[in-house]
Amino acid sequence: MSGIEALLEQQRVEQLLFLEGRLIDGRRFAEWEALWVEEGIYWVPANGDDTDPHSQVSLIYDNRSRMHNRVERYVGGKAISQQPPPRTVHLVGNVTIEPAASDSTVDGDVSLVIHSTVHVAESRPGVRVDWVGRVIHHLVERQGALRIIFKKVMLVDNDQELTTIDFLL
Repeated sequence: MSGIEALLEQQRVEQLLFLEGRLIDGRRFAEWEALWVEEGIYWVPANGDDTDPHSQVSLIYDNRSRMHNRVERYVGGKAISQQPPPRTVHLVGNVTIEPAASDSTVDGDVSLVIHSTVHVAESRPGVRVDWVGRVIHHLVERQGALRIIFKKVMLVDNDQELTTIDFLL
């Protein structure tokens, strides 16, 4: 990949991550959900970064069906923890693209592995919380657009007592 192509790919990836944060902050959850492929996994581990989500507790471990249920609860006002809805601001940075490994294909699509950092400021009446972590996205190209197939958010303090995460990171 030439320097110009790498720069354009970097910009395309960053724009997707920035859009994801903006959609969450704007509570445009259906549009956020549309960024994902059907086989997507969204994971926020607890008690360390390299835990096994199948044998240990996770803060969030959603497949697409569970993501859809979460979105419906948020949009439909059925999430008690979302009342009143928190206000959030996502700051995404340090975005790097890991070169695609030869085995990083999903259903014939090349998968990009993206590393970034996130700082989410959450505000609700009387409460202000900062969530900070490292993020790994796996992206695939589907129908001419980058889509999310995997997202793992490793909060820096996920091994400590945390307040309830009442929104999407």
